[in-house]
Amino acid sequence: MTNTSTLINRFSRIFITALLFFPLTLFCQEVPSADKKDGWAIQVGAGYLYSGNVGVLAERQILLKNSFRVSPFASTGFAEGGESPQLKKYYWYGNSAGVNMEYGNKHRVVFGPALVLQNLIGNAVDAKKTLLTSYSLILGYKGTADFGLIWQVYIGNIYSQDDDPFSSNLDYSHRSQVGLGLGYKF
Repeated sequence: MTNTSTLINRFSRIFITALLFFPLTLFCQEVPSADKKDGWAIQVGAGYLYSGNVGVLAERQILLKNSFRVSPFASTGFAEGGESPQLKKYYWYGNSAGVNMEYGNKHRVVFGPALVLQNLIGNAVDAKKTLLTSYSLILGYKGTADFGLIWQVYIGNIYSQDDDPFSSNLDYSHRSQVGLGLGYKF
């Protein structure tokens, strides 16, 4: 009988000790924060990177080295165009795709090219251009919080056609651009 009670005593001590140290081992394991791992992200912003005055961007951040990642992205958005000679409003619906290279962890330098396509939507009957093709190159800053919040600001150059749909000018020219966005990394 004493052997059984001694065995139960030892087992209960081991069990209680394990229960006491289990939370320590469970909570001591580090989970990498959002700025140190790759994954999907979504942003809302303004600028050619976001395809217009207001747009949504989805990107896949691929971590290549400790502080270097490549982020292919696609976005869609709207931009206000203006009024036609008949005083009817028109808008541009845009799509953008490209790849950004990012250097840093929480605070990153962002550089990358993109292709931007914009379609004319609205009641502009006498439009001579309904599709604009543009090429963009940006340099910017992106910050990422530990819990996944993303904020981004950039400047860049866009090589595009004249965005007046009532002009027959199809020549490309360089223009500067600025954009900013806010999002979440999963």
